Amino acid sequence: MQHYDNTWHALQCIVKDEGLVGLYSGMAGSLLGVATTNFAYFYWYSVVRTLYLTRAKITTAPSTAVELSLGAVAGALAQLFTSPIAVVTTRQQTQPKGEKKGMLATAKEVIDSEDGWTGLWRGMKASLVLVVNPSITYGAYQRLREVLFPGKVSLAPHEAFRKCQIAE
Repeated sequence: MQHYDNTWHALQCIVKDEGLVGLYSGMAGSLLGVATTNFAYFYWYSVVRTLYLTRAKITTAPSTAVELSLGAVAGALAQLFTSPIAVVTTRQQTQPKGEKKGMLATAKEVIDSEDGWTGLWRGMKASLVLVVNPSITYGAYQRLREVLFPGKVSLAPHEAFRKCQIAE
């Protein structure tokens, strides 16, 4: 495997060896990974938050700390389910030009390696640190929703993206 001195050197070598298309190696898997991760996060956040609100039987909105905690749990669950896609995509992106494989063949390669099936979750501990990011994003969203749309439990899609009109 080739060693790169820096980002610019890597870009130059990839373009020289594979052409511009080499810069997009693994893009399909990467897009699939982003889509599934975001879906999984929002799905698990809805499930976790609904379970919390049902079990806690609270009448007011959860505190910021609770929202952040719910977001972290949802992020961890999302990582658990989507980490294999990230592992396969990363492996695809680092395959040399003559050895490029599709997602399923790459997944089989990971499974057939020394780690076996657990290799699909390689790096899971490190990725759990990153659950803080969506946790903060969703916590901020909930707080802003409560301020901009007081009393509304959920927003319609057009409300979520509507510009806030401030009265003059």
